[in-house]
Amino acid sequence: MKKLKELILFVSDLCKDDSEYGATKLNKILFLVDFFAYSAYGKSITGATYFHLANGPAPKEMLRAQNALIAEGRADINERPYFGRTQKRLVALEGADMSIFTADELALVKDVICHLRGIGGKRLSEWSHELIPWLYTRDKEDIPYYTVFDLYSVPVRRDGIVWGQKELESLGKAA
Repeated sequence: MKKLKELILFVSDLCKDDSEYGATKLNKILFLVDFFAYSAYGKSITGATYFHLANGPAPKEMLRAQNALIAEGRADINERPYFGRTQKRLVALEGADMSIFTADELALVKDVICHLRGIGGKRLSEWSHELIPWLYTRDKEDIPYYTVFDLYSVPVRRDGIVWGQKELESLGKAA
């Protein structure tokens, strides 16, 4: 859980000036970072287990990590009015331990945050409901990391299916 806690602090610090940053957006950033890392490196950054919630994917360990950071005096929750609702923002009170991340991991985090700058949690939640990993699961079910390889439903043309069948046949002969 150490990497999850440190990533939460890092993301919170990078997003502190983003007026759209709140709990839902934090969950989506963590989800995308971990799933993109899995697709690129074969493992997630945090090792968290993500599950299907009404507002989209979130780490199961989020509340435990958040509560630990608050108890340690390393983070706090700020609440503020936001379009008629209450936005809950995890605020880093100290910097993350950057030594536990690789340069590639840090670059990936920054890239995801950059792409999501200015997009609110509600819009990100709605977008996440279009992704196969969320559609693949039901309420409170774990979202398998391998579903990142099918983020969107992309129709396969007939010639792609034929090619795939030939490849499978040739692999079967080679085995």
